[in-house]
Amino acid sequence: MFQILLLLGSLLLHEEASLAAPLVKGNCLPTCGGVTIPFPFGIGAGCFLDEWYEIFCDESTYSAVPMLKKPNLRVLNISLPDSYGRKNGMISVSLPIIYWQNATCRGNGSSTPVSLNGSHFIFSESRNVLTAVGRNICVLLDDQKSAIIGCKSSCKDDKVVRKMTCSGSDGCCRTTITPDLQAFSITFNHEKGPAKNQCEYAFLGDRSKFTPSTIDFKKLKASGHFPAVLEWGIAKSSRAASEIYKHGDSYECSNFSFNSVYRKAMPFLQCSCRGGFTGNPYIKYGCEDVDECKGPTDPCPGRNCVNRQGSYDCVERSKTIKFLLIRK
Repeated sequence: MFQILLLLGSLLLHEEASLAAPLVKGNCLPTCGGVTIPFPFGIGAGCFLDEWYEIFCDESTYSAVPMLKKPNLRVLNISLPDSYGRKNGMISVSLPIIYWQNATCRGNGSSTPVSLNGSHFIFSESRNVLTAVGRNICVLLDDQKSAIIGCKSSCKDDKVVRKMTCSGSDGCCRTTITPDLQAFSITFNHEKGPAKNQCEYAFLGDRSKFTPSTIDFKKLKASGHFPAVLEWGIAKSSRAASEIYKHGDSYECSNFSFNSVYRKAMPFLQCSCRGGFTGNPYIKYGCEDVDECKGPTDPCPGRNCVNRQGSYDCVERSKTIKFLLIRK
């Protein structure tokens, strides 16, 4: 009887990849209106960290709308902190425009700015700008701590034009905001006294959405809202923070900004899955290994890829060796 054994020196592939890493706790709803809601945010009892992270999924309209319940802001997107990608945790929201109290226009905006006091959210210094629209006005933002910033808008014409560059001389101006901003007040000052039938307003806006010369300001003032970005974290001394520190080395937490351009101490704690892991560090064992060897591109051209926990190795391919065993 002859037995032929074929021994291959090549490496075996890993089994099928595991299910996607969880972003929510238990059976909590993962999305609302197409927006992913990762923990510590959540929909429904037991699904969010505290009242500031509660999302109300408003289904009263033709499509569901996620609302950050405590400050009553529509949520456009939520992203987890990413130390590997050098990004802080972000919430894109629809922020009300602030109108001068005697303005002839109102839209759906407000005369009172949104306050984030008591939360672990701040208006993003790197992403937002203060913008003011009006003829011959100076708009000041008081951060209610120690700083006042502002910009001056002038315009020779009787009417502010429909589309502007916000240069300061065309009825629109803009400037950067102060760091760690949570609450503020807006003051409208008039150089020659308020004009009749004047529409004056200011807003914080996401600079990536703000291309002044292409914005239709008439539609903007009527809508009463503009996208803005909040940065978020959790309390440094919270129970959630102490729990996070206990589990594994697949993530990292920091009191400093992950944004290398705006590297600074943050007023809260941020956690991120390390490079080579994916998922949600705010959930116990929520960061799972990424199998780079099964990605869309080959990380080891001409060699074999071996997945490791949080990484991978490229090894030389071994030759196939055949042994023929003959039994007499």
